[in-house]
Amino acid sequence: MKLTIPAHDGRRSMKWSTLAIGLTVTVALVAPATAQQSLGDVAGSIKLKHPEGESVVIDRYAITQSRQRPTSGTDSELLSEVVAACLTETTALHDLVEETRDGTSFYRDPWRDRVEAVGFRLDVALEDLRLIVVDGRYQEAYDLAGQGADMAGDALVILRSAIADDRPVFSESKILSKEAVRLFERAQTATGVASRADAAEQEAPPINPIEADRVMSAACGGQYGVGSSRVDSCFDEQRAAVDAMAGRFPADVGLDVASFNVIRHNCRFEWSDNYVNQDRCERTRMARKKAQN
Repeated sequence: MKLTIPAHDGRRSMKWSTLAIGLTVTVALVAPATAQQSLGDVAGSIKLKHPEGESVVIDRYAITQSRQRPTSGTDSELLSEVVAACLTETTALHDLVEETRDGTSFYRDPWRDRVEAVGFRLDVALEDLRLIVVDGRYQEAYDLAGQGADMAGDALVILRSAIADDRPVFSESKILSKEAVRLFERAQTATGVASRADAAEQEAPPINPIEADRVMSAACGGQYGVGSSRVDSCFDEQRAAVDAMAGRFPADVGLDVASFNVIRHNCRFEWSDNYVNQDRCERTRMARKKAQN
């Protein structure tokens, strides 16, 4: 899966540069009596105008609560992180809409400030999602997340418009945000499924000798009892199975690496308590898979 997220967003930088200039001018004009007022306090009271003309407050909460953008990790980890951020902020948006059922929250500045803060973080998360490029088994997860992103974005637009018009007409925002949450949850599940499939195709780690002794002791002791003459031969059979699996490779059995690894992982999971059975599982399934090719 290919995934790219630029570390720097020029458009957002221009916005913050404009804000920084405004802050500098404002501080320079503050009267001596208030000279010790912090820059953050000044920023918390600045009123800006959206292009559409609505007034918003840019405060420290909206800035400090902004999510750090993902810059590293595997493809699946980055997709999972971005989808999780979209889910978190969309859920927060839906919760804010639910709060308006009291009939008064919508008209209160603290509630509107929280909407702006959540909307800011949601905008960032949705933009990050749009910048991701996926293929293969992660496409289903990304398509679900994309549908959720469209609905979450529409829900935010409706709520912002209602606030700008000072009219509590945003019932569709509640419906859209709820459905977006469901889609992001499905995208998370699909991402997990794809990630586990990726992991199953990776080479399994060697069997840990200490863990092997524990497994063999439990298997042979449980089957024959401590002190039985069959315990020693049981240990020999278990050790031979471990050696056989350690010396088995994809080219030797005529399988591609991914198929070989999937079978090994599955047999190791299903027969974690008995190496003889685990070895038999590998030999049987690998032979069957080779015959199907």
